[in-house]
Amino acid sequence: MNIFLRVALFYFFFWGIIACTNKKPADTLSNKAVADTAKYYPIASFIADEMKYVDLRNFTIVEKISKDIDTSSRKISKDDFLSAASIILKQAQWFTANKNLFTESIFQDLGTESYTINYSSTKASIKNIDLLLNQQTNLPKRLFIRVIQSSGDTTITEQYSWVANKQFVISCSKRTAEGFNESSSKEISWKNQDQ
Repeated sequence: MNIFLRVALFYFFFWGIIACTNKKPADTLSNKAVADTAKYYPIASFIADEMKYVDLRNFTIVEKISKDIDTSSRKISKDDFLSAASIILKQAQWFTANKNLFTESIFQDLGTESYTINYSSTKASIKNIDLLLNQQTNLPKRLFIRVIQSSGDTTITEQYSWVANKQFVISCSKRTAEGFNESSSKEISWKNQDQ
């Protein structure tokens, strides 16, 4: 046999014996501290980006207010838009700071070519968040946040919905134990003035 082949076989067997007699445990997940790597969609960033997008453009912004059966609409300023949108932003920021209270589930809808990410909680006033993402781009299409709170004998349900690059709606309904219902909504939409 050639000398190089003998040397190579010797080193192969030598390192094989060393590896088999090593008492150090394997580097596995069971003996490592695992960091929290859960990734939640940055909903607050999505809302903040949409707010900046509208603020930097010359859009016509319209507010439509409905209370029970009465409806009115008017043009509003960018400051009014930012003030109303910041209500939804605050909910998204609270979720980001308290995401450990929520469980995540994902549903793929082949009919609309989108994913729906759902965050739900029984421990927070925000009960559900549904985020629809475009399957091809992973960009948000729609966002829904539902908040349920109680005040005395009244249950207050707030629903925030946001359609990317188009509008958002803030709805509120109040229901008492006696069956009294009151509902209101504010829809704010924007579009290019040239359209």
